[in-house]
Amino acid sequence: MKLGVRAHDFGKMVPSELAKTLKGAGFEAAQLALTKAIDGIDSFDDITPEVLDDVLRFFEESNVEISVLGCYVEIGQPDKELRLIEVEKFKKGLEYAKILGVNFVGTETTSFSPDMEYMRESAFRGLKDSVLRMAEKAEQLGVSIAIEPVAEHILDSAILTRRLLDEVGSERLKVIFDPVNLILTRDDICNQEKIYSKFFDIIGADIAALHVKDIVLSESCEKIWRNIGQGEIAYEMIFERLRKYKKDIPILREEAKTDSYKTDIEEMRRLIKGVV
Repeated sequence: MKLGVRAHDFGKMVPSELAKTLKGAGFEAAQLALTKAIDGIDSFDDITPEVLDDVLRFFEESNVEISVLGCYVEIGQPDKELRLIEVEKFKKGLEYAKILGVNFVGTETTSFSPDMEYMRESAFRGLKDSVLRMAEKAEQLGVSIAIEPVAEHILDSAILTRRLLDEVGSERLKVIFDPVNLILTRDDICNQEKIYSKFFDIIGADIAALHVKDIVLSESCEKIWRNIGQGEIAYEMIFERLRKYKKDIPILREEAKTDSYKTDIEEMRRLIKGVV
């Protein structure tokens, strides 16, 4: 397992400074969203061959692997015309990943509130149409998609994620596992080991990366961020499963704080090794 971080948690920088900063902080890998992490890049229109050359060169020189290229798009957007625009953005992300030698381009789906449940099936069909188009491009380029289930989104569960994987039927479609993003309520916290066990049982073979963050859940179910190991997420159980079955995936810290990330690194290293 490679110890990594979401690059833009350290702010926007030029590629040379960003790669050097991440390496100096103690990270071996990164999830890199070009528009969020690279200074001067505010949209895909700003990405040039020269920018990509700099990213590739400086991350290689610093020996920091770009494990996931973050591509934040609304591939479950209900308006088909707008949805297909988002799909084209993701396809550009796949092209950038090919140039950079990155294996995975990651995205979530689209927000979906409980009062819209009656629309989930039609929303899922639109999402699947998007992913089929993305997978066709991914197969052409030899790059993979890493899609992230989120409890408040269209793709909200292990069961629906398994259905998407099966119906798309592409070896180029994988999953990012974010334990916090599957939690909504106090009942979820109490039953999290069952939730995560089910996720591993149904999706485990297709997990491409783990997002690591920690929370405590307030009485009003607000997620309050904590350093890794100082919240309520059952990471001992999660890493026990990872050590058995997914030893080669990147472990990517999200919501890292520049004044406390060293605490996270120490805890993540302990979890990777399985030290009690």
